[in-house]
Order: sequence, then structure tokens, then C-alpha cells
Amino acid sequence: EKKLIKIEYGIGEGFFQLNQQHAEGLYLIRAYTEWNKNFGSDFFLKEYINVFAATAKPKAEPIKNVTLVEGQNTARRLNATFDPFAIDSLHSKELTLVISFDDKKDSISLKKNGSNKYLLDYPIPAKCQFVTLQVQTKNHFSYSKTIVLDKDYLDLQFFPESGELVHGIPAIVGFKALDCNGKGKMVEGEIVDGQGTVTASFKSNQFGMGSVELTKVDSSVKFFARLLTQPKSELQKTYPLPVVAPKGNVLSVKKMGNGIQLKAASNYLLNDSITIRATCRGMIYYDIKGLLKQGNLVFSLPADKLPEGVIAFTMITDSMRPVAERLYFNEGPESRINISIATDKDLYNLRELTKLTITTTDAEGTPLNASLSVLVLNKEQMGNLQDRRQNILSYFLLSSDLKGDIEDPGIYFTKDENRYQYLDALLLTQGWRKYNYTKPVGKIQFQPESHLTVSGVVGGLFFKKKLQKETGLTMMSFGKNTSIQTQATDSMGRFNFLLNDEYGDKVNILIQSSNKSGAKKDYTITLDKKETPVIAFDHVKSVEQPDSVIHAFVEKNTERKKLADAMLLSSGKLLGEVVLKSYKMTPERKKVADAYGEPDYIIEGQAIRDKEAKWSYGLYSVLLFNFPDRVRIVTKSDGNLYAQLHNSEITLVVIDGVPVRPEQYPLIPNIPPSEVISFELIAYAKNFSTLYCEIFPQNCVNAPAWGNVIAIYTYGKKGIFGANRSVGIMKTAIPVFSSPREFYAPKHEQLKPADWLNPDLRALIHWQPSLIADSSGKASTAFYNADNTGTVQVVVEAIAENGQIGYQQVSYDVKKQH
Repeated sequence: EKKLIKIEYGIGEGFFQLNQQHAEGLYLIRAYTEWNKNFGSDFFLKEYINVFAATAKPKAEPIKNVTLVEGQNTARRLNATFDPFAIDSLHSKELTLVISFDDKKDSISLKKNGSNKYLLDYPIPAKCQFVTLQVQTKNHFSYSKTIVLDKDYLDLQFFPESGELVHGIPAIVGFKALDCNGKGKMVEGEIVDGQGTVTASFKSNQFGMGSVELTKVDSSVKFFARLLTQPKSELQKTYPLPVVAPKGNVLSVKKMGNGIQLKAASNYLLNDSITIRATCRGMIYYDIKGLLKQGNLVFSLPADKLPEGVIAFTMITDSMRPVAERLYFNEGPESRINISIATDKDLYNLRELTKLTITTTDAEGTPLNASLSVLVLNKEQMGNLQDRRQNILSYFLLSSDLKGDIEDPGIYFTKDENRYQYLDALLLTQGWRKYNYTKPVGKIQFQPESHLTVSGVVGGLFFKKKLQKETGLTMMSFGKNTSIQTQATDSMGRFNFLLNDEYGDKVNILIQSSNKSGAKKDYTITLDKKETPVIAFDHVKSVEQPDSVIHAFVEKNTERKKLADAMLLSSGKLLGEVVLKSYKMTPERKKVADAYGEPDYIIEGQAIRDKEAKWSYGLYSVLLFNFPDRVRIVTKSDGNLYAQLHNSEITLVVIDGVPVRPEQYPLIPNIPPSEVISFELIAYAKNFSTLYCEIFPQNCVNAPAWGNVIAIYTYGKKGIFGANRSVGIMKTAIPVFSSPREFYAPKHEQLKPADWLNPDLRALIHWQPSLIADSSGKASTAFYNADNTGTVQVVVEAIAENGQIGYQQVSYDVKKQH
């Protein structure tokens, strides 16, 4: 799914609606602007979200019995059993399987064996660590699973401070150990030289990260690491450190009280001038010039003269060539927004109203206008998840400046006494030394978007001559308010219409071309397309198993869902009245009914004509605005309108009993309503695969068993060729801003005894993504508590117009009323 979010003063909000068609699993959410696309996906916000099914039913297992068979000469084969019927009860014949490993893909077709099973026996490279299997049925249902081939796998990497180990210069070396799931693993070990002599020892934190100091660095010596947890034998595994460079530079950074100490060292620039440049988020703050003495320069900077966040210190030679770089995290809580949260009580009863007052000020205590978000959750159910997750501080000040996955990013902004050591180890191992915020102007391809626009180019036979300036365009948009605009193309045939802000999914537009005299011309109108950047989904993340806190949370939600479903069944909902009308069975209708079944719903031609407006431009335009509850009119990637039923099945069209072929579909929307007898919907039509093969003979082997049929009957009784095509018209639907959605929570006002029979077990009590603190720095909100007792956690995040950010938590207790 894709949403277009309107950003005002740097703030926007939206939502994705989850339903039963969303499979349980790991989802990637990305957020980016057109401007971000100039610099690549590293400048996109990316979050992986686990979605769990709130049901106690056994989970479908389409991929089973995965086994890695070790053969001779390190040969390995992957065996597995597939059950496509777990995801597609109507599957038949071959099963498509896509195998991904080591950035390679292979597609194979599996057939049933003699035991009526789908089996895999596939060779796997010796050093392959992960394999992703994706099965696809004939009806296009799919399921994927990533498998770890070596659960004892450990990846131990070393990162010399500022980039390299240099002969004769003592070094700080960061390290990181990752397990088979790509997560940090605690390790302890020793650094040894080629003769087996121990030169240093090391021990990581719980994230597998740390640093070790090497005092004697020699380019003639190779260094290795060995883990103390391994058995000491001749086959003990070792991990090489980077090779020592015979010549080079090292830049060291260390926190010293309220200052930052920098030490530049070189074994070949002995008495040369150098510059130390301090940058943060792409901005240069200082260029400090100094003179090396015997290859060394030491000086200090006051920390409060630099902004909060990741500071890149770069060592630059006299010829302006960067030779070393070191990242440092400068903590400056005094620059953050001060947030004060007050509740109207210290203790609340079940379902009682909580009122919050929020005050925002700057470091001097001056009221500050800011945009806030408010999150309220039950801490008994959510545990310490909030303290570990990404928050506004960890993202803007840390994660967005580093590469790789940061485990529990929130912990770096808690009061944990070890956070300084954790931060330094993180920057040593995941520091981004080539972070580029600027590009040459000539390479800027995507411009910032400030409005909804419709742009493109007009072409055709007459554009071979100099008639571009005489081509006029009229655009009608059919949003909340119908609008009409006119303009002429430029000398290249290009046009650009600005739209008013529209909210929803899509808005239909019509563009009419004409020449200088105003006569309609059948020019080709092509709209600019906003391409979705390539998606890189990290399947390794799906291997990670949820921890005990998440398991407990899912079980609580499953329990809540069971209680809610039980209450719904006991309430006895009634269906509305169904009215059946007479149906005249013409020869054309009988032909369709015999082939595909009788219609589930009929829209009479007269009803369509009654809804036709002056601006209507064909059959589908009337259906779009007047019968959305019966039929969906959507725009596909080819720019044409298509009609679909409200289910997930494929929809095909027959007109006067004649199937419509793919190349004829663009003609259907233009059928005049005056020519239509009726528009009839047949859901889950019989003999659908036969119709599909007739329309798509080249894809008959992939014909779905089920689908929908739309039957259109016209007075001409000649099928699609009786339709009239409008001249010089482009009709399409364009994406508009996604409508914000208010977080739903029950309002427990004037409770009655019967209300308590319907339990309220919410873990997420309140979510308000956009709340404004006014010029006096004040904001307020209110919400009702649930039926869970214990501690409730309130989290407020803030951002001001000048970019200042803030984060604050408070807690209160909920008890059961006696």
C-alpha cells in the first residue's frame, strides 16, 4: 500500500488499515519525500513492523520439514516439503518456488510426486548463511520464509578508530559480534599476534559491541581475535583484524569533562599543517587549523559550542585532502524542548477519565510553540518496550546518521550509567564516514513538492510542426469541489496544473486538448509518473524470534479478541431487508447467466442516466461517483480506468454476452450512459477459468479458478464496438492526500451495569499523533482508561518550527474500584 501525506510545518500524519487479508508477518514501512529520492534510500525512514494474528487458531505452515543435508566435500542440499493448500484451497498443478540466497534468485516449478506431495531437493553454496523460500500458487497466493542454515554462526568484525590501523600509532579498535539472526551477541576474547602472543583482551556489552586498545601496532605483524568461550584446540576459530597500514593517519576523540579532546596522529606528516573540520548533519561548524609536531597534535573543544547529535571530525591535509574521520556523539539535553506533563490525579479507577496538561518551554523557561504527539499505554502489558524502541531523540540525533540496524535505540537516551560507553562503541562500529548530504546541482533530479500537481506532455502528429504553443488544455477535477482550469502547453508540449488540496484515495480528472481555434484534437496526452523507489526488504530480519515480552503481549491481545468476538455473537446482529425485483431474461442475459451465473446486483441503465451530470464523461465516471458501494472504479498503472467488485478476485467484462479483450478495455469507460440497458455484477462467477482462457489464451495455464464478471448490456447489442469514443480526452484518477484518521477508543461516559459485561482490555490506551502547544506553551488532552490495573505510561514527543525536539515520560496508577 502507498499513502500520500500532506506535510504542514514539517508535520504530517496518516494510517494503514489492517484487515484479514494482511498476512501475519514482518512488514516494512518507508517514508520519504520527492527530495529524498535525490540522495538514495539511505535518506528514507525505514521501520520494520511485526503484525500478529489475534487468533488462537493454528497458523498455516505452507513450508515444512526444512532440512539441510551435509554431503561430502562441503556439498550441501536443502530439503523441504510444501503445502500450497494451506494458503490456497483451490490450488492445482505446478507450484512456483523462488529461492533467494547471497543476492541471487532462482525460480523453479515443482510438481507433485507419487505421494501427492511437493518436495524440494536443492544444492546450496557452502558459505551461504540465509535462504529465503517463496512459494506462489496458480491463483497468485504467495508465502515466504527465511531460514538460517547455521544456528551457531557468529560474525565478529573489527573497526579501527578513524578508519585504519597505522604502523607505530596506538589504536582504539571497535568490534561487533553478530549471531545467526544478525543480532548482537555478548562475547569475550583475546587479541593475539601471528606467534600466538596475547596483546590485549576484550569483552562486549549485551549488544555484542565494545572496544579494545592496541598499544603496539606493527605493520609486519598480523593480529587475530579468538574467543574465550571456544574450546582451546588446534581447530579453534580465529577472526582476523584489519591489516596494519605502513603509512597513515589516526584521529582520536574522547570526552573529557565538559569538553571534547581531539588527538591527530600521523607517521608521515610529521611537522605539517592540518585542519580538523567539525560537521553535524551536513553543516560545517568549525575548521580548526593546527601544526603537527613530531606527527602529533592534541587540543580540546568546549562541547556546548557544538550541536547535539553525531559530530563528524575530519582530519584534512594542507592540500585539502581528507585522510581520517571519527564520529562522536555530543550530548546536549539543554538544547532540547523541556516538556512538563501533569495529570489531574495521581490514582484512577477503571474506565475513569484522565486529563493531561502539557507545557513546553525552552532552556530559559520561555514558553515554546511546538507540535506534540501523545502515546498512552499499559506498562503491565507492554513491559519495557517503550524504553527500547525508536523515539524522536534516538531517530533524529542518532539513527538517521548511522548505518545498519541499531538494537534498542531508546536505551542510549535513558539514564543507564553505561550509555556513554555504549554510544562510543556504537559510533566506532556503525559510524557512517561517507555521509553525503549534498550533491552537485546538475545531478538534482527530483524537486520538492509543495502542492498536488498534474503534469505531463502533449504529443501527436501536429507536434512535428511548430504548433505546440497553440495547443490548449482544459482540465476538470472531480474532488470535493469540481474545478476547471485551462492552460497552453509550452514549446516542448509540457503542461503543469496545480490542484487544490484533496483528501481521500484518488481524484478523477479529465484533460481535453484543442487547437488554437478551440476545436478538439485527438492528441496524445501522457502524464508524468512518480516512480516508487526500489524496495530492499531485509529478509534476515524476519528470522528473528519475538522475545517473551512480545509473546505475552500477543497472547493478551488474542484473549481480548476472543472476548470481543464472543460479545459480538451474543448481541445477535440482524441483516437488512433484501428486496428482489423482476428480471427480464433476454437472449443475451440467458447466454451470460448460463455461462457465468445470475447477477448478484443490477444497476439499471435508467438509474445510471438519472445520476449523469453535465461534467460526466462516460459510463465509469457516473458509476465512480454514484455507486461506490457496489462497484470500484480504479486507475491502474497504464492510466486507464477499470471496474472491480468489492473482493480480492479478478474482474472481467462481457458486453452483450461478448467477452472484452485486454486491448479493448480502454474503450469501456467511454460508453455513453444513453447506450446502457443495465450494468450487472456477478461475484465468484462459474466457469471463470474458461472465460479467462478465452480472453488471455497466452496465460491459460495460470487461469484462476474463481473471479468476478461484469455484464454490460447495450441497446446496440453489438458489444464494445457499438461504443462511441470521445476525441482528445485523457481520463484518469490521480493520488491525493491520505485523510487523517482519529484513533478510536471507547468513551466510558455514564456507565451502566450492562456496560461492564463488555471487557475493555486495551494495551494501547490513547494515541494522538498531532497536538499543538500554543504560543503560551500549553496543550491539553483527555482519554478514558481501560479495565487493566497497574501502571500506565504517558509518552510525549515534541518538535518545534526551528527543529528543536523533546521527549518526556510520566506514569500513573489505575486501580480496581471496590
